[in-house]
Amino acid sequence: MNFPMETKIVGLVKNIEENNYIFAEERNYIVPEYQREYSWKEPQIESFIASIKCAAEGENIFMGTVQFACESKSPSELQIIDGQQRMTTFLLFCSLLEKQTDKKILSANNMMLNIRNFKSNDDKLKETLDIKYEDIDRVNTLNNQYLNNIKILKTSLEELEHDYTADEIIKSIFENIYFVELITKDIPLPQVVEIFNTINTTGLDLNCSDLFKLQYYEYLKKTYPDKDNIMSSICGIYEKVNKADRNMRDALDIYKHCIAARYKLGWNMLSQSNEAFFDEILGKKEPEPQAGILKFEEFEKIVDIYLDLSEKKKYIKSLNSFSDSVIWGTRYGRYWTIPYVAAYFNGKNYEKALDTAMAVAKYLIVCSVNFDKAINPVQTFMCNTILPAIGRKDSIEDKIKGVICESPYEWGKDYPNWSKNKFIDRIRNDLYDNSKRAYIVCTLSALLEECNAETKVCEIRSKLFDWKNFQYDMEHICAHNIFKDKNTEYYAEFNGIGNLVVLDRDINRSIKDQDAKAKAEQYKNSSLVSVLNAAKQIEKNNGVWEIEQVRKRQMQQEKLLCDFLGLNA
Repeated sequence: MNFPMETKIVGLVKNIEENNYIFAEERNYIVPEYQREYSWKEPQIESFIASIKCAAEGENIFMGTVQFACESKSPSELQIIDGQQRMTTFLLFCSLLEKQTDKKILSANNMMLNIRNFKSNDDKLKETLDIKYEDIDRVNTLNNQYLNNIKILKTSLEELEHDYTADEIIKSIFENIYFVELITKDIPLPQVVEIFNTINTTGLDLNCSDLFKLQYYEYLKKTYPDKDNIMSSICGIYEKVNKADRNMRDALDIYKHCIAARYKLGWNMLSQSNEAFFDEILGKKEPEPQAGILKFEEFEKIVDIYLDLSEKKKYIKSLNSFSDSVIWGTRYGRYWTIPYVAAYFNGKNYEKALDTAMAVAKYLIVCSVNFDKAINPVQTFMCNTILPAIGRKDSIEDKIKGVICESPYEWGKDYPNWSKNKFIDRIRNDLYDNSKRAYIVCTLSALLEECNAETKVCEIRSKLFDWKNFQYDMEHICAHNIFKDKNTEYYAEFNGIGNLVVLDRDINRSIKDQDAKAKAEQYKNSSLVSVLNAAKQIEKNNGVWEIEQVRKRQMQQEKLLCDFLGLNA
């Protein structure tokens, strides 16, 4: 079989088997645009120097697999798929030895790599390779990882020369360093990456967003008018997302749901991973109906909406500004994208998009509370009804009002209040026994009480939706060890919404199983309105918190939640 891939053992500057090697004079390397920038730091440099030391001691050192891609028309021009970090570090290290000894180690053609991925990186590497040996310690390394690393390498080399001469180190590089080299020819980049991801490599680890970049590049090459700048345009979008401190995977989630909404792709397609989804959508040989939304301009528009709305919703003084976070907390978190999808189809009408998203959130909350797991009828409703309606710019509020009080299952049609009755039973009894359900209900309750108290949006976000900086637990107002022994008759209700509140984790861990009166004093230190309200209720009842008080709070919470969700309409 004539497989388009060559594999061989090669040296760095001298081949082990034949007259061909990594830094051979006839080779020209390109760091493609989809590659990450040079990013090795001191730990990786230390490991690199340890390998050089072993080579100087006479050991044969295997430096891993390097992987390249080329085209038949330019066989000497090799795109680096895996090995950029190691090759660049060897380039820096060998240039140090050349500066120090005036001996030629590398060919003139390979004093530079052609870097296409990040603007100015070519200049940064050239600056580093051109600097005089004696000036390295004095140079400012800010914003130049090449300069930073060559300084570390210089110190390491001087320490190495306590035991070995420069000539011994150079000899070891020629004779004792080797790689396994793989070169593919005339294979599309996504297939190249698929081949290389199957092999156990030591360098590049492409995630879904990296793969999409390649898949999208191959797709746009067929139709994009400015073929020479396709990859630069795609990479410009990636840089924009990085600069905004956002996640490209999230942008692809939104793009995926926009495509599904416009073309009613259904649950079978939407349930696929992003990698599989885009591989199928972009891998078609013939043009598909999706071609319109797959245009670069549409992709760019969707990403811009993602970045713009992500920032603006922080300052929108509306409960709806939390819709994506609320959806994320349900059993159907994949639909957190809804406000962005709605904004795309409604011409950046963000208020309408957030209204739409909160209507969806209410439906998903009810379904998440009523059932112990994500169920197929809900996924079908979202994919076959809600997303296509958004794609057509239809109103979805009436569609949701028509089903929110019914069971998603067929037999529920005979019981129009089934969903409401089930919801009330779920939050009233044994809510705590299902941690996901308890989290959804108690967090929503806390959110509604914050909004009723007119807490600033930024404060609510920091308290309830910034887990890295503020964490909370589900708290029994009447401690579990008290009611389980003395009130077994009402055990289910003591485990329900009447006796549960979210509480700052540090406070929760300190109060343990104190009685309600003692807890109320600690509750006053909380930043959460729901906890402060609970403290007031305890004090109003002179520190007593038994089934009568639980049921009173239970009724308050039921009305608060059902009014918001539309179950009382």
